[in-house]
Formats: sequence, C-alpha cells, structure tokens
Amino acid sequence: MKQATRKQIMDIFCEKLLGNFRCYCNEHQIPEELDNFATYLIDQELIDTSIIRQYAILESFKDLYPGKETRKTHTVELLAGRFNLTPRSIWNVLRKWER
Repeated sequence: MKQATRKQIMDIFCEKLLGNFRCYCNEHQIPEELDNFATYLIDQELIDTSIIRQYAILESFKDLYPGKETRKTHTVELLAGRFNLTPRSIWNVLRKWER
C-alpha cells in the first residue's frame, strides 16, 4: 500500500512538473531543453541554492581529485578559493555527501 502511494505521488509530481515546465517555456518563448529545465527549477525555487552550491562543489572536487594524485587538502584549498569559501566549508560539504 505504501509503495503504491509513493508511486502515485511521483506520477502526479512528474506530470505536473512537466506540464508547468512546458507552460514556462511557452510563456518565456524558450525551447523545452535540459538547460532551460534547470533554470525553471531554480526560478520556481524547487532547488535550494545551498543544494546547487553543494552539488557544484562536489562535482568540481570529483573533477580535480579523480585519481587522487594530489593531496586532498590541496584540492580542498583550491576549491575554497574558487568558491570564495573557507576550507572548513568545503570539508563539510564533502563529508555530508560521503554519507
């Protein structure tokens, strides 16, 4: 029963999200593309800016530290400078996403 309710909620969410995105694209005269979908989610405040920042930090970390050839601390310091944050803030994001 619980699984069926979750499926129903997801179906409604996806259906409404897609319909509202299409209206958004028509209203702004933009194509229905992935880049515009991300903009739509941000404009509608469906994705919090802290999540966007955390995702950007995590993905940048993965790009800079893929083979682990450099020290992790060096990569964190590099990201801190890039995102204008403290190294501690970068470490906190990495710890949160490692869980």
